[in-house]
Amino acid sequence: MATPATNDNNQQPQLPIPSTQHAALIREFGEPEVMIYQDGVDIPELQDDQVLVKVAYAGINPVDYKTRQGKGWGAENIQKQKFDNDQPAILGFDVSGTVVSSNSDAFAVGDRVAALTFTGGCYAQYVAVDTKMLAKVPENVTLEQAGALPCIGQTAIQFVDFADIQAGEHVVINAPAGGVGHLLIQLLMDKVSRDDIKVTVICSPEKYAKLGELIDTDKLAGWIDYTKDEAFPDLQADVLLDLVGDEAGVRALSVLKSGARVNVLPTIWVDKLKEAGKEKNLEVSGYKAQRSGDDMARVLQQVADGQLTLKIQKIYPLSEIVAAHHELQKGDAFGKIVLAASE
Repeated sequence: MATPATNDNNQQPQLPIPSTQHAALIREFGEPEVMIYQDGVDIPELQDDQVLVKVAYAGINPVDYKTRQGKGWGAENIQKQKFDNDQPAILGFDVSGTVVSSNSDAFAVGDRVAALTFTGGCYAQYVAVDTKMLAKVPENVTLEQAGALPCIGQTAIQFVDFADIQAGEHVVINAPAGGVGHLLIQLLMDKVSRDDIKVTVICSPEKYAKLGELIDTDKLAGWIDYTKDEAFPDLQADVLLDLVGDEAGVRALSVLKSGARVNVLPTIWVDKLKEAGKEKNLEVSGYKAQRSGDDMARVLQQVADGQLTLKIQKIYPLSEIVAAHHELQKGDAFGKIVLAASE
């Protein structure tokens, strides 16, 4: 193993770092099986204002499998930066772990950290991360929790801000028990108490039962069981927080009043929902999470303070990345699926 020299910024000896690592590589887009777990992969080289993180856990998100399938901005970046240059790519945007080398005054070797990267590379044992994306993990938050949190946590708190829900408004949310949803519903219930908003959820009976582990369901304005064939009620609701899109999003529009706001997280469905909501003159907006070390720190602190409860459905070893993606694509997770990066 090579041991890097002392870093001038933090004046600490760096930890021993191997010359290669295990990682899950893709060389083409497709089904989960295109991801190959292998050794002998190069360790990333640090740029200015970056740290090298020894990965403890990497969360997986729907954007991961959509990227793997060749869809969206992530796939476009991989195609241009990697595949067009005959290079493999490493997926994964969520990471928690320990700093083993630092080119930053803000983070020292040994710091426990977490980040939402959007540059990939987290399905590996080591990843280089820009310090502006990084936050220190509070002592009473585990690295498992921190690894599950970056994408869903930052998305949830930013999405609530983006929706700009006003006091007294009636908000409808679908998929309230998924990765983003199970945090978002907790943030909304806080607004029920503070701002006197009303919240109605759209989910299956199984997911509604699980919501009782997170919130007081008696404080909900209502629950719509989408598994029934009957039409959704016209609630004259003010806001729809759509975490699903496509036909499920279109179906949910019937609960809204004319001129209501629709905030859709899968931005690829914005045009479809705009077209479907024309008669009601709905205001449809898409949202994509923004990477932020400050927001990472904010949501980590909410977990540390007990304001947010994070559910982890299952932890897979990184070597079982294919099985983890198959599980995620089923779409019935309660909370988050996480990868453990082992030696």
